[in-house]
Amino acid sequence: MADLGAVSVAPIRTARFELVSMSMAFMRALVARDLPAAEAEIGAEVPIDFPDQLDNFLQFRIADLELDPAAQPWLGRAIVLTEPDGTRTIIGSAGFHSPPDPDGRVEIGYRVEAPYRRQGVATEVVRALFDWAHAQGVDRFRASVSPDNLASLGVIGQFGFQQVGVQIDDIDGEELVFDLEGWPPEGEPAADGPTR
Repeated sequence: MADLGAVSVAPIRTARFELVSMSMAFMRALVARDLPAAEAEIGAEVPIDFPDQLDNFLQFRIADLELDPAAQPWLGRAIVLTEPDGTRTIIGSAGFHSPPDPDGRVEIGYRVEAPYRRQGVATEVVRALFDWAHAQGVDRFRASVSPDNLASLGVIGQFGFQQVGVQIDDIDGEELVFDLEGWPPEGEPAADGPTR
């Protein structure tokens, strides 16, 4: 059954990955734990624990898309790795929490599957998302990170984020809040590429 109001969203390509938009059909298949349907929808193998890892994300994003299908390009994307033999596998997820707020700011979120961590995946993906957002006219970013998530603190530190506060998240507990004003970073050209 086709989703009414479904939006076709082109993937964002990086040097090593494709960031494939998570459609409503894909997210509903994950919630139903129907991995074959999810894999058919997104065109890649889905890790068996992916629905569990994304449970809270899925609840929020499905509700968001039910209210505003046009928000889809800003929301969750699967990080897809294509192996030399053509096998496509999801190795994580990334995206913004919502379309730009009234101040023109978006908040980044990302997660990389354990076997692919410490290989520069998050840095490459975040840079690509920021380049894409910049092409849409957005260059104000936020990140909320647990104080003990040293890897994620390292990722945002590379881009020049500055801490602006602390918050308590209902799900994740204490988080440090960081903002970045302006993209690309000073002295760095914006990536060329499609704007959609």
